[in-house]
Amino acid sequence: MNCILISTLLLLAIVGQVFGRIVNFSIIAFGKDASVTFNGKTLNMLPVDNYSGVKSVSAFCPDEEFEYTYTLDGKTEGFTRKLEKGELTTHNELFGRKETISPLKGMGYPEDKPQWKRSIGKTELFDDSYIPTVIIDNASRSDIVEAPDMFTMKRFTIILMDEIFTEENVVTKTQNRYQDKFQFRVKLENKIHKRKIFKFRASADDPTFLRQPLYGDMAAAIGNPVHNQVIVRVYMSDGTPVGLYLMIEVTSSKSFIKSQFYGNEETGKITIPATGLGYPLDCATGADFKEGNSLSSFKADEGENNKKIKYLIEAMHELDVNDENEVKEFSKKWLDLDTFFKALVLEYLTGHWDSYWMYTSNFVMYDAPEESTKDTFKYYFIDQDFDQTFGIGLSHKINTYGDEFPSQSYKTLVDRSWNIADSGSDGSSRAAIDIFLKGGVTTKMFEQHLIDIVKHVFNPVALGRRIEEYTRRYTEEIEWDYNMKRIHPAYTINNTHTIYYWTMSDFYSNMDSSRAKSVAWGLKQWIKMRAEAVSEEFDFEWDDVPLDPIEKVVNRTEIVVDDDDDDEGTKLKNGSISIKVLSNSTVLTVLVSLVLVFYI
Repeated sequence: MNCILISTLLLLAIVGQVFGRIVNFSIIAFGKDASVTFNGKTLNMLPVDNYSGVKSVSAFCPDEEFEYTYTLDGKTEGFTRKLEKGELTTHNELFGRKETISPLKGMGYPEDKPQWKRSIGKTELFDDSYIPTVIIDNASRSDIVEAPDMFTMKRFTIILMDEIFTEENVVTKTQNRYQDKFQFRVKLENKIHKRKIFKFRASADDPTFLRQPLYGDMAAAIGNPVHNQVIVRVYMSDGTPVGLYLMIEVTSSKSFIKSQFYGNEETGKITIPATGLGYPLDCATGADFKEGNSLSSFKADEGENNKKIKYLIEAMHELDVNDENEVKEFSKKWLDLDTFFKALVLEYLTGHWDSYWMYTSNFVMYDAPEESTKDTFKYYFIDQDFDQTFGIGLSHKINTYGDEFPSQSYKTLVDRSWNIADSGSDGSSRAAIDIFLKGGVTTKMFEQHLIDIVKHVFNPVALGRRIEEYTRRYTEEIEWDYNMKRIHPAYTINNTHTIYYWTMSDFYSNMDSSRAKSVAWGLKQWIKMRAEAVSEEFDFEWDDVPLDPIEKVVNRTEIVVDDDDDDEGTKLKNGSISIKVLSNSTVLTVLVSLVLVFYI
């Protein structure tokens, strides 16, 4: 046995010197027969499973850069790919997509400003240099077509850069069923890189598709707790396209709280405090910081409660906003004011009317027990659902304060009673706005955050570069989405909503102006108007050159499946599988036989 092993290793060493490196080719291809061709050789590719559509093959390849092409059922992609010197895998490529890995330039913020350092970071799941592919088993086709409020997805699969995760019998909820591409939410039994509940948001009101991810980018850049996100393609398992979605982690979930509040980005580990977790409250329409009926809108999960929020409300109403020491103590013991004010700044800058400031809705309040005492309860405000932003859902007729809406000072919004239908308001004031933004230390804190954010992030330079990056990377993806025939026809029964069918003409026109249907301002137009108004009001200039983000390591950890109680690996449940696509050691083992067959 030892002689055979030594002979095999010597043989592999010799072959490696002659033929270069061992490369794993991997392609997502909805078809029967796939092959890869390089240096005049064509190799057939085999399915790695029976549900993802991924096909793979490993081979000895030249050590220098070389070109290769894929063929599926006799049809080539129509372009040539290149593999750089030293690369041992193509990663999971999508048949027909030219770029597999393409890092995007992010947005930076001054290092001396408070940053959020409590998260495990993006991990491989939300690494936006890659576009994941989500596969829904074809056995769930009738549910995708009919869109019931809730159904059990027969199998959910997501393909990442080098990994495939799958789970059977996944609980699924739908939203906005009247749209031709409705939103849906899945809850997994097992976590994917420590997350388990995801929303797939459709951006049906946004011709550019970019407003939601831009908002999330800004929140992360300025150091606020915010869901991670990545743009994904969704298919049925037979290759039928479903659409392009923004996949986000659900902010009211315990998995989000664990990964965002108790993580370490350097190690990728989560450490739950000895106190255990608090209760993330999902705040629906009418949730405000005042006694009365609004308390019922702070919704806790089954078996939990929202009782402690009333003590925060009492402390907020007793606060003297003109006393700096008292404000600092309140921020330390009751509500983190820096993250709260930065969230309000983004709501104001983007016209995010479907959240706290204008609608008292769509946010999460999390009490951190490790920062609380028996008499005080520390909360964090977490914003969410960023679709109604950058002018979406607002109109030019909101002009009662003199200036066009994007040019109005935040002060006009402080005093406004929200009775305007376009804002979706319930007509009442907002308690936190009345307490914090009508003078005192808290108003100065808010204004300083406002100046900092416009100076470094919310301006035509910083956001402009990010938009250019998104346009470069995702225009072909958006075109794929806008030109497809939907598997789910728009719901028409008793539907009073307007349904928009966007085209690439709408995409391009709404980048700069308001020519797209139903959108009063173009994306860049809104940003420019709002940034100019704020810089003129507070007399400053934004950065001439966009700041680069501090480089963070995207964890390349082994796959660990977590339960809800700790951070240790557990057994797979419910037919779940998670695999790396042919690691190098696996490739090596497989190729021992190939070497013996072909090269001896």
